[in-house]
Amino acid sequence: MSPSLSQSPPVDAAPVESVCDVLIIGAGPAGCMARRLLYFSQAHCAPADVRSNAQAADVLSRYTSRGMTVRVIDKRSAKLDNGQADGLNSRTLEIFESLGFVESIDKEGSRMSSIRFWNPCPNTGHLLRTAEIPDTIPGLSRFQQTILHQGEPILLELAAAEQDGRIEAHLLEDALKHSNGAVAPERSILPESLEIDESLIDDLEAHPITVKVRHLSEEESNPDAYKGDASGTRSGLFRSRLPLTDHTHSLLDSKKNAAPAKTEIIKAKYVVGCDGAHSWTRRQIGVKMLGDQTNYVWGVLDMIPKTNFPDIRSRCAIHSANAGSVMVIPQERDLVRLYIQLPIQVKPGEYLDKSKVTPEGILDTARKIFHPYTLDTDHIDWFTGYHIGQRLTESFGKYNRIFLAGDACHTHSPKAGQGMNTSMQDTWNLCWKLAHVLTGLAKPDLLKTYSAERQVVAKTLIDFDTKFSKLFSGKPASADDLDEGVDLKEFKDVFATGNLFAAGMSIDYADSIVVGKGGEGGSAVKSKQHLASKLPVGQRLFSAQVVNHASATADQITTRIPFTGAYRLLVFPGNVAEPKAMDRLKRLANYLDSADSCVSKYTPSNLPRWSVIDPITIHSSPRTSVELYDFPQPSIFHPHNYKRIYVDEPSCACPSRSARALKNLTFSIPSCSDHRGDGKAYEAYGISKEEGALVVVRPDQYVALIVGLEDTDLLDAYFAQTMLPQQDGGHPGSKVAKVLPPDWSQVKVEKVAGSHAVDEVSSAGGEALPA
Repeated sequence: MSPSLSQSPPVDAAPVESVCDVLIIGAGPAGCMARRLLYFSQAHCAPADVRSNAQAADVLSRYTSRGMTVRVIDKRSAKLDNGQADGLNSRTLEIFESLGFVESIDKEGSRMSSIRFWNPCPNTGHLLRTAEIPDTIPGLSRFQQTILHQGEPILLELAAAEQDGRIEAHLLEDALKHSNGAVAPERSILPESLEIDESLIDDLEAHPITVKVRHLSEEESNPDAYKGDASGTRSGLFRSRLPLTDHTHSLLDSKKNAAPAKTEIIKAKYVVGCDGAHSWTRRQIGVKMLGDQTNYVWGVLDMIPKTNFPDIRSRCAIHSANAGSVMVIPQERDLVRLYIQLPIQVKPGEYLDKSKVTPEGILDTARKIFHPYTLDTDHIDWFTGYHIGQRLTESFGKYNRIFLAGDACHTHSPKAGQGMNTSMQDTWNLCWKLAHVLTGLAKPDLLKTYSAERQVVAKTLIDFDTKFSKLFSGKPASADDLDEGVDLKEFKDVFATGNLFAAGMSIDYADSIVVGKGGEGGSAVKSKQHLASKLPVGQRLFSAQVVNHASATADQITTRIPFTGAYRLLVFPGNVAEPKAMDRLKRLANYLDSADSCVSKYTPSNLPRWSVIDPITIHSSPRTSVELYDFPQPSIFHPHNYKRIYVDEPSCACPSRSARALKNLTFSIPSCSDHRGDGKAYEAYGISKEEGALVVVRPDQYVALIVGLEDTDLLDAYFAQTMLPQQDGGHPGSKVAKVLPPDWSQVKVEKVAGSHAVDEVSSAGGEALPA
């Protein structure tokens, strides 16, 4: 339980000491995602074992009987009023689908369909709409970029029930719901010192990190009392408070203690610093930020506009002839965000005087850019100003024990909409690895892949933002300054070609112990990429429609594999109605069911067999040509689990029967109204129906390995690089009871007069029941 902030302890109170496995510093988007994932892995892989004591956060068990403690602390109060990064790219929305709440985000947010470019007419200088391109590349994902505030609006009268859909609030509400309040951020806690005992770094049971924290009063942590810089400006410097339901407030209140402690000593195995661009964690471990500031200054307004500008509800990039540039981002609740280039210059080595940034000044500059279109407002919801800089840390952590994520290790301009997305995707990459190591599933070397993978992504982001910001901030080229001005066609082309990156879809992780490319990154296994030629190893698994074998319900592959902390082994055996394909599948199943298989030896015996490596089969046979109990058990068809086998065929595929059943109707209906078409998953992934493939997908949905169904030695070699055999003997398939097919020899043969069953089956291309 966290100490209460409502009472002041004695001045001479001795520091309280506590321990935890993971201490997350910072409760912003990256911290919220980290907290969510570390709990979610536990909750879906083992019954919850919830404990509490006076100092530590509740303990939640995960894969084994040994619990894992996670604490999230933040120096700010829970009652902050602003801070609103809000663009969710397609990849982030796919992650939210994996976590189970993308529908709420989609319902409450504002979708971006296209982006329109407005530029000055070469002859008159008047603004003209010159181009329009899709905001998200068509077919790239099932989700379009969506705008939704990170926090709560400033005005209290706008904080109605429908505003509960803030991004951080969704992550918090979801974690609280699944943990019954156990996983909640502890606010108004200021870290003061961090020490690490280097002699204990290699001891996996030790808590080598010591963090001293101070519990702040409400006045100390409230932004009205806290001055963010020498000028006293606080607009845009604080993250928003989270809008919470009454139930959530009661859960948070339950974490208060009647006997608060002023100071606390926390012993941790791991620390994750998600504490922003001015990261305290980063400074404690001596990691430097490398990069430069530009001389460009931008202001941001969230407002309800009154304007005759025709595209105010579309995303727009506007370059004026002489007044600067603006980006228009429509939001929910009729709000519009304007990113506005300000007529303020900051010299090298100097800092932005934020007292010069006012909502009135930002709006006045916007009016000049929009001229002759008018722009007014009766309500400005939020504003801030920022000095564009692109910086990247020299490393993403230290000792493989302390990690940095989000703005703590990379900063850039917000116009490309990547800050919050990249931050959450940092911890999306890190936290499943942390959970595997902490619960004894994986070797500590797995954690080294976090920095190796995400530092490359951050470098790409900085390079993209540097070029994008320069083109957006520069003055359009004219006949007099062709060499120095911005080529507006180049700006549009950069925007279009950067669309794949901006959507979060261009990530291609290099060879490593968790990406089997067989290169110089350390992997002992090389994938057979030709077996799934359109599914690149190292990239995210894109979705394809399949049909559930048992229910004939159409589904998306990625919907079927929500985040549980498990690897997925996607089995593509081809047409198993053919004996050759079924025999090949049975040989694979014999391996998977054996005590020495990767599924058996890495899964603790007290957990379901699919908790660590989850086999899912997608065959290409006609669905009615083979029954569930014809599939090998338990690794392929786990008894009575009907969500493990899928078929690559059109949904609602019974054309002959449907035609006969409907032929006598006196009214017309659309044919097969529930028909969702043919997903053609094998074709989408470039998999041969004759040869098949095995695809290993990491817990974060990135393709890790592609091999043939007979390549069980390569499967073993891949998982042996990171996984630890379970000391309890694992979970062999021999322990699972099987489902037997009906014994027709026990059925008495009887003739049934008037039955047309044989005719129905024959006309549908099947076989009659055995006599």
